[in-house]
Amino acid sequence: GEVWLRSEATMSGYWGDPEATASALVDGWLRTGDLGRIDPTGCLALAGRRGEMYIRGGYNVFPSEVAAVLGEHPAVHDVAVVARPHEVLGEVGVAVVVPADPAAPPSLDDLLAAARDRLAHHKLPEDLVVVDDLPLTAMQKVDRRALRSLVDLPPPPP
Repeated sequence: GEVWLRSEATMSGYWGDPEATASALVDGWLRTGDLGRIDPTGCLALAGRRGEMYIRGGYNVFPSEVAAVLGEHPAVHDVAVVARPHEVLGEVGVAVVVPADPAAPPSLDDLLAAARDRLAHHKLPEDLVVVDDLPLTAMQKVDRRALRSLVDLPPPPP
């Protein structure tokens, strides 16, 4: 589920933005937007961001989990995963890959063969887009809006 935090140091709200404050704070609890679970050792294991999760054929998929597995392939320098609409499944994943060697980018089959034993079938990407660099925000995080334009997807609603 969604991770909520509470402490004496929790913020009291967003300056001049009561709507954002109301959606982020509930009875003193901060809604982080992160999704996680308690693992068998009692530790919090984060799965991804609530807004990045997509649903493929009724299954929740976290792009960060898929990207972490694909990123271990030796032919991959960097990778991000974004969802695109699918007529039957609702949404499917598209892997956007920066190859380790631009002259020898990995194929989708290469990536799937390496990931099949680590990811459930519904988490495997359906398509691959090879790029020179992933688009980044000013904070050096993957720019998901720009990423969607790389795979010719409309931007998500605001």
